[in-house]
Amino acid sequence: MSKKHSKPKSKPSNKSKELNPNQSPSIQDSKAPLQQTTPEQAQQAPAQPQSINNPYKYPVRFFYGPSLTHIPKDILAKILSYFHSNNLTNSPIIGKINIPGISMDFNFGLRLEIPAGNKYHIKVRDYYNDVGLFDEEIENTTLISAEKLFVHWHVTISQNGNVLFDYKFNPRGQRVHFIFHQALGDNITLFPYMDTFQKAYDCRISCTVPPYLKELVGTYYPHIEQTDTLPYDTYATYYMAACINVPIAANWDSRALPLVDIGRTILADSKIGKVGKVVFKPTQERTIKEPYVCIAVQASTTAKSWMYPGGWDIVINYLKQRGYRVLCIDKERECTNYGNTVTMPAGAEDFTGDIPLMNRVNMLAYADFFIGVGSGLSWVAWSLDIPVIMISGISEPWAEFENPYRVINNMVCHGCFNDLRVDLAECYNCKRYENTNRRFECSKRISPQRVLEKIDQVIADLHK
Repeated sequence: MSKKHSKPKSKPSNKSKELNPNQSPSIQDSKAPLQQTTPEQAQQAPAQPQSINNPYKYPVRFFYGPSLTHIPKDILAKILSYFHSNNLTNSPIIGKINIPGISMDFNFGLRLEIPAGNKYHIKVRDYYNDVGLFDEEIENTTLISAEKLFVHWHVTISQNGNVLFDYKFNPRGQRVHFIFHQALGDNITLFPYMDTFQKAYDCRISCTVPPYLKELVGTYYPHIEQTDTLPYDTYATYYMAACINVPIAANWDSRALPLVDIGRTILADSKIGKVGKVVFKPTQERTIKEPYVCIAVQASTTAKSWMYPGGWDIVINYLKQRGYRVLCIDKERECTNYGNTVTMPAGAEDFTGDIPLMNRVNMLAYADFFIGVGSGLSWVAWSLDIPVIMISGISEPWAEFENPYRVINNMVCHGCFNDLRVDLAECYNCKRYENTNRRFECSKRISPQRVLEKIDQVIADLHK
């Protein structure tokens, strides 16, 4: 297997763009069904490397359509190199077509291997949007699309003017694999897309999830196979994550729309309809007899935290006056980043710790309500259908789930996370008001009184 990073012999046409970042990163014609590789054939295929090397037979060439031409080529090359930096996104191509020596699949976009010795004219288009993506004669090339999102691929392979292969993407009856990122809240909104996709295309679904989510997915999606490697017969693969400044994986920046809709940016042109909410149910009996409320004061960045001085202490004291135990269920007792430190409030009962997520699910399921920030635990509580008081100034209220108990101060600077004019790093650092008393005012100026009012509202609603 060649690992030379040589440049393809043919020059790029005006209809395609050539990129060669780091080279690491079974089909018949359209009238015939997919020619699946058998497990025995898969064993004979090149094994996935232990380290991240080039698993392809020929030098890699990335191509992309008009929607990506505004991105500087060096930036796009870095994005692609990062995307193809693990054994899942950089797996060998083992799908065969009816032309000897040529392999093709749709795992993380279109991937097509053309051997040396004979040139073939390759045409690639999006037949749904009628957009040409590649039109050139090539050989000795692994052709990979920069677009990793859902595309209605149409591939034509010709030689000497004769069409040898004509195929339109069709996942019906095939295996489609979904790979999920680390973020808990994002994934909770994305899981329902698997079932919706399966129903829309009558295909088989499998997925790869982070280790901490395996039990949860197995509990609520037992019918979906989980695997840490791409199954041998995978027809198409999609990367499910909130895509921020990663235009190859989604049609829109995820900051520009509600998190519950981010799956549409990845599968935008597919036949999926409205995706329903996942609803979790407890798997264990209640263990705490007294009424209690769960809180979580941390998130992926301290910029999402509630920074009003002593705010959590005021809230906890009020909850205790209302007859509640207050349990803090953050993973850590303390976290520090971007110059801020967030610590578990002293008045809360310490239920912090790196424990299985399903334990958190079962504890939240019996809480009267949850108070938190824009973190994954807020999404878990929402999925359990318990009231969620979410305190957040960095994001706009529409950015999360629809919620009558959302708390924000609209009278100060707020919502920069959803403002695409603001660089995300500057948002997390509050660069706009650095070295001033207005730094993080979106969080610091959410008054405890606003939160106490929501507590009263929740309790009144619970007693209706």
